[in-house]
Amino acid sequence: MRITQKDIAKDLGISLITVSRAFNSSGYVSLELKKRIFDYAKKQSYVPHRASQILVRNKTRIIAVFTSTFPSFVWDDIERGVRSAAEYIESLNYEVRFFRIPDFDTEYYLATLKREMRNGLDAAAFLCMRMYRMKEIIELTEKAGIPYVFYNVDDPETNRLCYIGANYPDGGRLAANFIGESLRLKGTGKVLVIGVNEDVDRMTDGPDINAKRIRGFLEVIDHRYPFVASRVEYINMKTDVGVDIQIKQLLKSSQGRVDAVYFVPAYTDGFLEGLETCDYRRTITLLHDVNDHALRCLENGLLTAIVFQDPILQGYTAVRTLETILESKIRERQRDIEIAHTLIFRENINYLKNHYFLSEPEEKALSKSRPRL
Repeated sequence: MRITQKDIAKDLGISLITVSRAFNSSGYVSLELKKRIFDYAKKQSYVPHRASQILVRNKTRIIAVFTSTFPSFVWDDIERGVRSAAEYIESLNYEVRFFRIPDFDTEYYLATLKREMRNGLDAAAFLCMRMYRMKEIIELTEKAGIPYVFYNVDDPETNRLCYIGANYPDGGRLAANFIGESLRLKGTGKVLVIGVNEDVDRMTDGPDINAKRIRGFLEVIDHRYPFVASRVEYINMKTDVGVDIQIKQLLKSSQGRVDAVYFVPAYTDGFLEGLETCDYRRTITLLHDVNDHALRCLENGLLTAIVFQDPILQGYTAVRTLETILESKIRERQRDIEIAHTLIFRENINYLKNHYFLSEPEEKALSKSRPRL
């Protein structure tokens, strides 16, 4: 039998109006008593009636999701997930706003955040990007008492309530296991790992996701596949030579000399263009980020596999997590939500195609906000 607020009040020896105020934030209830009520409700698996809560609240709640602009195809996928979640919770009096912040423009970031706070922002989702002064952004959010989560890129040292995203070392480990097992019968193998030096591509300290991927990759190769020799080469951001040219030069110089190439950073098109100009069809090739170009190369055999971390699901889950936090009314750190990596091959490419097809909700559900003030 479903427990009611009346049952909770009776079991705890308090008034029904106090329980109602706690769940609807419609009057004063001490934090201690509110926690006692919520803890008991959770123990009894009580779920508040959403329609009644909306009527009592009589307010549209606003959730803002912030991204950067590079690589655009990753944030396109994040936006697909955000849009899908926005459509789902629109009828529950939620408005979701999506912002792409120009790279390295912290002032614009802060101005956008302040404007949304003036407009009644209730919760936010951020990426902990090294190209912004994230400390200032988070301090502003916390000072305003706005709950927030990180998605895609994390900083566990902050007061964020949850992280939704991939475990980056695990992505490298998955790539290493695939390459190692593919070369096991051969009993030997050489792998070219291409990374990027992020130290010059940042404004503040923060997670270096590419370094995490490479570290996870090398840990597995060294421990489980000692017959595989790995060579790590880094794209140099300080030279006048463009990124795409450096990638092509690395591929050309390694052509016929390696058995596998593991491409780590987000310069996907430059890598794929390099594969198209060099002969790597008999070489195992992996990368992390998915766009239409990558799917075409996967289908025609130029690319062996994609290490997929589902940005669509990350965007969707970030919004739904903030909705849950706002409805629970308790601002406590939650268990992180790890989005598992998946290997995509030509043989299971329909998994991705169906995934994209099913993530196209109605356009009206999302307030799309492009860079403007």
